[in-house]
Amino acid sequence: MVQLAIRCHPCVPVSASELERWLEREVDDIRAAAPRATVRMSRLTQGRRDSGLDNGWLVELELSDGEPLLSGDRLFQTLRDMRLLGLQPTLLEPRDAPTNGGVA
Repeated sequence: MVQLAIRCHPCVPVSASELERWLEREVDDIRAAAPRATVRMSRLTQGRRDSGLDNGWLVELELSDGEPLLSGDRLFQTLRDMRLLGLQPTLLEPRDAPTNGGVA
């Protein structure tokens, strides 16, 4: 089992709702490409007394070893597109995770 997380922190003057809609479509596409995988998307917020502060999103992936999504370019394309849109993606993996074909 391969576990990855992608933290997306917006750094462009685009509405959070537009970025979130794009990210939701990407997550849906990943789910379709890997139907046996677990794919979750969470909004990251920081609570404040006067209001909440949006800090971006977290996309979590749990993929079976040998998942075609890991061997192809799909994840790399998603990360590239996130960078181009100004989502500043950070790929996180467990500390003791084996390297898996250069994904991490």
